Amino acid sequence: MMKKVMLPLACAVAMGTAQAEVLLVENFDNVNALRAGDQWIFENASVPPGIAPGWVQGNPDVFEAHMGEPNAYIASSFQSAAPNGQVDDRLFTPLFSLENGAVATFWLRGANDPGFFDMVVYGYTDGGADPLDFILQEVTIAPDGWTQYSITIDARAGDGRLGFVHTGPEATSNYVGLDTLRIVDQRQGDVPEPATLLIMGLGLAGLAASRRRA
Repeated sequence: MMKKVMLPLACAVAMGTAQAEVLLVENFDNVNALRAGDQWIFENASVPPGIAPGWVQGNPDVFEAHMGEPNAYIASSFQSAAPNGQVDDRLFTPLFSLENGAVATFWLRGANDPGFFDMVVYGYTDGGADPLDFILQEVTIAPDGWTQYSITIDARAGDGRLGFVHTGPEATSNYVGLDTLRIVDQRQGDVPEPATLLIMGLGLAGLAASRRRA
């Protein structure tokens, strides 16, 4: 009889302890390594392009990282475009599965010197690496201080990418940083409290006992 009780209890515990899968974690400790690989996509589409190559390692003299070493973040500046040009600095993550949906969180901030501001467009695609491919997109002005953002991605077949675009007139743009990126799927990962498991076990045991007496 005990085996019959323990089997559904074990199933209930297994259901409660199912964990959301971590799809991507990036703290931007080494941006050059990301550039050298073939998974992250960097494109400075600014018109005309400036002296900066696009997204680069953070500069702690402007502001320090959200966490880790002072320069451990990725940054884009007005210098991605030539004077009086248009900033269009793009960054796309490696592919990740959309099968179970996903939730992405990241931290963003701008330098926010008086008279300047930084617009960032972010969203996800079905694997493309062009802002025109965004299925869902959000637009924000980078705040003066590290601030967490999130975006929820519905489940769908195939793989996707998360993208970030620093954009706006060069004359009013400044400097923006991105840090502490996490993407997990949407499966629930809540673990029942021990008291909850005990109540479940007693309930199942009582049910089995009543059936035996019957």
